[in-house]
Amino acid sequence: MSKKKKILLLAIAIVLFIIFWPCAFLSSYKGKVIDADTKEPIEGAVVLVVYINFYPSVAGSISSTGDAQETLTDKNGEFKIPWKVNLYGDAKFIPDGEVIIFKPGYGVLPSHKRSTAVGENKSWPPAFKYVVYEIPKLKTRGERKRNLPGRPNIPDEKMIKFTRLLNEESIDLGYSPYPVLTKEK
Repeated sequence: MSKKKKILLLAIAIVLFIIFWPCAFLSSYKGKVIDADTKEPIEGAVVLVVYINFYPSVAGSISSTGDAQETLTDKNGEFKIPWKVNLYGDAKFIPDGEVIIFKPGYGVLPSHKRSTAVGENKSWPPAFKYVVYEIPKLKTRGERKRNLPGRPNIPDEKMIKFTRLLNEESIDLGYSPYPVLTKEK
């Protein structure tokens, strides 16, 4: 291949990169949360996306919780969370982590055996794709107690809505609430 062709191909690659690179920042995780039995939308469920940072090391990579975002489902059970990209610091963002969906009285995704991300990996959905999540309504107080999720290892201000709903369920079941250090926006 001639030198001119190589330069032309490199220039095209750079232009395409400049055009399409911002698309990664405009992406989002979106979907719908429905009752596993009735298939009706669930309003007011918290969707908590926990991101993982990976740090290179001599023995491979070390991971730690990097960041988190949360939102509540709307009256149609739908949600949208902008895709978060780590551009700063020593950590390298890798789009991996965990999605936690919680609503008092329902099975928690991903831990409840009947919760599912229809047709997808239960714990981490792809960006650019609309995913339907099914969580089952719990029938007994005992089921609700066994289903009560723990709090992820992320800063309190990153999970205000999650903590509020967790406290609502904890108090209803006779447990002490977690402290909420920051007010909801």
